[in-house]
Amino acid sequence: MYTLKNERLTVTIAEPNKECTTCRFDRAGFVTGVKLDEKYDFLAQEDMKDGSASSGGMGFCSEQRFDPMSAEVKVGEKFPKLGVGILTKTEDKPYFFMNTYPCEDYTVAVKEYDDCILFTTAPKEINGYAMSQIKQVAIKENTLTITTSIRNMGTKDLIIDEYCHNFMTLNHKKVNKDYRLEIPCVEIPEGEIRTNEAATYFHSDGKSLSKAEESFVFALYAFTEEQMKPVKGSYGWTLTDTTNGLTVTEADDFKVAGVTVWSVGDAISPEMFYAATVKPGEEVKWSRTYTFDKK
Repeated sequence: MYTLKNERLTVTIAEPNKECTTCRFDRAGFVTGVKLDEKYDFLAQEDMKDGSASSGGMGFCSEQRFDPMSAEVKVGEKFPKLGVGILTKTEDKPYFFMNTYPCEDYTVAVKEYDDCILFTTAPKEINGYAMSQIKQVAIKENTLTITTSIRNMGTKDLIIDEYCHNFMTLNHKKVNKDYRLEIPCVEIPEGEIRTNEAATYFHSDGKSLSKAEESFVFALYAFTEEQMKPVKGSYGWTLTDTTNGLTVTEADDFKVAGVTVWSVGDAISPEMFYAATVKPGEEVKWSRTYTFDKK
């Protein structure tokens, strides 16, 4: 495990391919813990309290979604899962994030500095797809910035559909009505909202989301393209515990392509999606900055 520390923050990051071995989440720059002022913790594990299987998520972990690459091959053949490695298809179905696959890990080089750590994922070409990635995890005062740059080293387009699964809890407090989640880039309908009939619901006052009571039950809401709206400045969200003043704010330097919010057990996760088509030889770069505070 790697650690970044200054006067305000202590950030822990998993060692690629050893502490982080899922077939879903990017193994580079997988942030497992954030502590503010040596008192307040902000991150949690994906813990499905109802007995459902977990996909191995924790803290701030991103996923690169590009499932057509798996649909192009037959059972027994190999395909890339960006950020993870070269997977072997085990059934006649596209990649499914809850499954475990035989994996040839990408090689990830790590360089540590006082205020940041660089994770460089080397390309490994297969079926015309290859990606070189540099992910920087940096701290300054009470902020954490995760910057990702990707260069297409293959002969086919890379369709980037990336998001960060933010498994959060404010100092180990279960998600309940005290939590308020504001997302300025979407129109939040008032009242009880849900899109999954098997899920419970969120409450909305038209400006922020909350849950009615302390609950381990799963709740999901995916905002539609029609609900997205432009914002001045950066995109992002703010999560606040209204009883103790703990807050987390995410500020994104890109136009958000989609927003999903879900909650289960001790964690709540607002997800901001980055989308791009990267031609062979081209490069894209984006970042998310998290600010942790106690007001």
